[in-house]
Amino acid sequence: MAICVGPENMQIMYPAIFDQLLAFVEFSCKPPQYGQLETKHIANAKYNQIQLFAPAEWVALNYVPFAERSLEVVVDLYQKTACHKAVVNEKVLQNIIKTLRVPLSLKYSCPSESTWKLAVASLLKVLSIGLPVARQHASSGKFDSMWPELASTLEDFLFTKSTPPDNLSIQEFQRNESIDVEVVQLISAEILPYANLIPKAFVGQMMTMLNRGSIHSQPSSFTEAEIDIRLREEFSKMCFETLLQFSFSNKVTTPQEGYISRMALSVLLKRSQDVLHRYIEDERLSGKCPLPRQQVTEIIFVLKAVSTLIDSLKKTQPENGNGRFAPHNNMTSASRSYVRIEHSTKLKVDGNTWAQVIALYPTLVECITCSSSEVCSALKEALVPFKDFMQPPVSKVQNGES
Repeated sequence: MAICVGPENMQIMYPAIFDQLLAFVEFSCKPPQYGQLETKHIANAKYNQIQLFAPAEWVALNYVPFAERSLEVVVDLYQKTACHKAVVNEKVLQNIIKTLRVPLSLKYSCPSESTWKLAVASLLKVLSIGLPVARQHASSGKFDSMWPELASTLEDFLFTKSTPPDNLSIQEFQRNESIDVEVVQLISAEILPYANLIPKAFVGQMMTMLNRGSIHSQPSSFTEAEIDIRLREEFSKMCFETLLQFSFSNKVTTPQEGYISRMALSVLLKRSQDVLHRYIEDERLSGKCPLPRQQVTEIIFVLKAVSTLIDSLKKTQPENGNGRFAPHNNMTSASRSYVRIEHSTKLKVDGNTWAQVIALYPTLVECITCSSSEVCSALKEALVPFKDFMQPPVSKVQNGES
């Protein structure tokens, strides 16, 4: 595009060009009206019906490919101009995200299936370029309004209200799920590691989203035979693993990064508690009937995560003089407020987090009557680390008397 290499007075036209292109992109889901006639996509038109004196229909034949081509131009232009001051100042990234939110939220309800797939691929490309730019301008406030828009867009896509068509094959559903996984991977790689440059409210929304995504769920339109595969199991696993990854990061160097680790830990512990309670109740109600495979897989995954989490907690916890794990209540005032991470890096662990860890124990004990041998094996691994929390009570000395 000639304007990319033109003089400075031409480059200030970037925002206007983006606005025009994004208006074309909107035609993919909202084609322009012709007078008072309702515009319909060709798939929804009654082109096979001949009715005398029937109202005329304005059918959009070429708007989808035109809009998709415009979106490709938007992505290409943004990749070349993302750092330009006019693009930054006029909030072009936010406008792109806002425009893409429509097809991403519609997803399966888009007039053309290719539209939402191109939209999510374009979003990933744009964010890979735009997020580093936003972090560079974190202190300027120029991207402050972009973060809420991005959070809403990601949530609307990952938890869309549209349902897959009945004729969607299992293989196609799995390919679509892999796209959802890519979005979570973007959150894990390009957003959460830079928590010190991102608003706390946005980080909180990402954690809430990951917690919601870690819950196995399926659209109600699926048959029983399909439910086992269409649970978005890989997506749920990726969300849970991301929470686990950031629960106790060994790269905590700033208060904001410590904040995200504590938040991830709290969300992960609550999620584990919920899964355990649901499993205990469902097995009690199922009698001699085995629970669904996906629920057994979920509880095993959670138990292994609990074991890994507690082991990580013990490694970051300073030891007492005897080389034993020092429980929270017996720490000095300084140690009570901080858990040591590697060398001089410190991560604050509040009393609520400790309470959540300890509260898992009685819930785990309730699982010992489970009938699944695989669950029992994972349960043993989760229970063993709790031995380090159990020590004889330490006598307190007051006025020279114990």
